[in-house]
This record gives sequence, C-alpha cells and structure tokens, in this order.
Amino acid sequence: MQQTASRFVDALAHNDSSVACSLLAQQAVRRIDDLRPEGCEKTLPTLSIPVDRPKDVSTWGDTAQARSDRDTLFLRKFADGWRILGAGCTPQGEGPYRCKVDGT
Repeated sequence: MQQTASRFVDALAHNDSSVACSLLAQQAVRRIDDLRPEGCEKTLPTLSIPVDRPKDVSTWGDTAQARSDRDTLFLRKFADGWRILGAGCTPQGEGPYRCKVDGT
C-alpha cells in the first residue's frame, strides 16, 4: 500500500500521468472521465495534487489512508493490488474529506 502511494506521487512529480492514472482505481478514472472528456492522462496534471511522499499510513482491512503534510490519499485493495481511490484530499471538519480525485 505504501509503495502504491509513493509510486503515485512520484509519477505526478515526474509528470508521468500515464503511470499515475494506472495506479488509480477504475471508479476514480471513470469519475475523471465523466468530469472532463480529455481523460485521466490529460486531466490529472491540471488538478494540482501535492506531490509530498506519504509520512503516515493507516490500514483498515482492504482500505487505507496515506497522509503527507499537504495531502491525504485514500486507497483500496483490489484483486490486482492496492489502487488510489481518492487523491488531493483535504479534511472538512467533521464532514467527509474533499478530494480532487474522488472514486467513492
């Protein structure tokens, strides 16, 4: 899980949206595609997702959260491994996080 989160932010940092999009859960890719017809690879770099490496990781069964100083990633374990379900997420007080990429 930590490896998936790190690979995702590294891909964003190196402008490799192909790799970053491949690490997203299908729900997240579909949501991006629904919002912008350009698709994931062209849209993801425009979202200004922080590229800080995760420092704190919490796992609950097949779900996980990876936090850095400026971002929170949400992940889920699928048959083919861990995938990013939410990225560019910020807490909203007692409410749910607001995510720039939201596959929930």
